[in-house]
Amino acid sequence: MRTMTVESDVLRLVKPTAAQDRKVKAIVEDLSKKVLGEARKLDAHVETMLVGSVAKSTHLKDPDIDLFMLFPSSTPLDDLKRLGLEIGKRVIGGKEYWAQHPYVRGDYDGYQVDLVPCFKIRDTRSKLSAVDRTPFHTEFVIKNLKKGMADQVRLLKRFMKGVDCYGAEAKVQGFSGYLCEILVIRFGTFRKVLESAATWKVGEHIDLPGYDEWSGKFDEPLTFIDPVDRARNVASAVSNETLVRFIFASREYLAKPDMRFFFPEKRKVWTAAKLKEVARKRISSTILISFSKLDLVDDVVYPQLRKSLAAITALLERADFEVEKTSIFIDDSTRLLVELKSIELSKERKHRGPPVKSENAAEFLAKWDKAGHAKPYVEDDRWWVMTERAWTRGDDMLKAKIKDIPLGKDVKKLKDFSIESDGELLKEEHLAALTNHFDDRMPWQR
Repeated sequence: MRTMTVESDVLRLVKPTAAQDRKVKAIVEDLSKKVLGEARKLDAHVETMLVGSVAKSTHLKDPDIDLFMLFPSSTPLDDLKRLGLEIGKRVIGGKEYWAQHPYVRGDYDGYQVDLVPCFKIRDTRSKLSAVDRTPFHTEFVIKNLKKGMADQVRLLKRFMKGVDCYGAEAKVQGFSGYLCEILVIRFGTFRKVLESAATWKVGEHIDLPGYDEWSGKFDEPLTFIDPVDRARNVASAVSNETLVRFIFASREYLAKPDMRFFFPEKRKVWTAAKLKEVARKRISSTILISFSKLDLVDDVVYPQLRKSLAAITALLERADFEVEKTSIFIDDSTRLLVELKSIELSKERKHRGPPVKSENAAEFLAKWDKAGHAKPYVEDDRWWVMTERAWTRGDDMLKAKIKDIPLGKDVKKLKDFSIESDGELLKEEHLAALTNHFDDRMPWQR
């Protein structure tokens, strides 16, 4: 009974009213007319199609509007991009974005609108651009979502948002709206999705009955074969971390339903004193790298930041520093945090050589005899030698080497890198990033 009460309360908060739906419908009609009008002026042959959650009636209050501009498949790709972007800018102004595919995003009558050019194709086997299959997703969901399921999708989407698992974009690496919809189609209700998820493990494979054949092999944390394109995994964006969080959240919610899973409290920034109390010695082993915020779409920014963190981690680990945890935080600037087991190592390190009977032993001995260091010695039938480290502090090494490692393309171009540690970390401007790093509570546990 408690579960049903929570879910009924959530639905009342997230489901659009009839008046709100009428307003969105009117805006879509107005946008479509303007798109077609501008297309005629440019002598472009375009059809419009509403896609996304609004088209499928699975949207929450204040939805984004996704309107596709369908060009004939014979249109050259460069013309599609040029004309599509020009039409979009004329209709909503906004800004061009380039990720897998170009589109225009802007505000229109209080709603965020994406105007997206794509090819009109007969089936997904003949897709020409990254977004051409989206209209087929819309048609599939409209056809297969049974009565009452739209509200179940709304519950699942709001739950995903609350537990920080919603969105296939690179920032979240989570569950797309379409994945939420086909999960409900597969299992029937919000609750049954969670009951199934509570039993999942990393490497889980799901499909819809009748859509269980696919071409290709997927080695990802979660697989759900796309019913409109069986060579595609709808869940390919879901990371290990996001999947595990959703599994855990499902178990916790089923055991004790609560509104906090849908509407968690915003994380409060800890004071410097609170951080010292909670993190203790971990702060002294943490390095913070800060630089300008990149003015690019998240799907471009976050892969670059993760690549940069991977390069920083590899550099530190090659020098024997043990990385315990990393995190990314963006507000008015970008901050990468790297927590080490210890920020400082001893000057001497034990260097492993070949087995005593190895044919490489003579070369090893000759090399280190000439090096002027301590002489090699035998331990457990293997040669070893004590050497001196080039760097004993991780922060010092990063300051000297960060520009020499393979950072993200646009990150590498920046010139305002700041690398801080120890007492420098507890500045006011870093507290939110440090709280995000050290506050290990799940969203619903705050």
